[in-house]
Amino acid sequence: MLNPRKTVSLLGIAFTLLLAGCASETGGGGHAGHSVDMSMEPIKVELDWSPAEVTVSSPVTFEATVTQEGKPVDDAREVLFEIVNKEGKTEKMELKGSSAGDGKYTAEGTFAEEGLYNVTSHVTARTQHSMPSKELSVKPLP
Repeated sequence: MLNPRKTVSLLGIAFTLLLAGCASETGGGGHAGHSVDMSMEPIKVELDWSPAEVTVSSPVTFEATVTQEGKPVDDAREVLFEIVNKEGKTEKMELKGSSAGDGKYTAEGTFAEEGLYNVTSHVTARTQHSMPSKELSVKPLP
């Protein structure tokens, strides 16, 4: 008869072999064939708007172009444009971006007052967050 210590050791070895055998099975289970496309290369965000010259009450299209390793990122979880008047005259605006394809996300807005604004695009994609900012000058109506 085996002593209790040897019995426990043999059961532990048998259990380990059983688990190892199940994990190496090449059938439908396991993680074979599953790949996660999560590069550690940082996402790059180009912030822009059109028209280049912005005037009060005229529509403006904000655009964030998101790339990673030179390729468009079309699966961003969130794109938000935050617009703050630098002189503190108006409340900040937040515009939700929607995908326009080819890594481009857009939102449209208008400005009620002239002045300097700080535009920040908040982009969350592929476990990363990027928030580039640019200054925008809104001119009075001609």
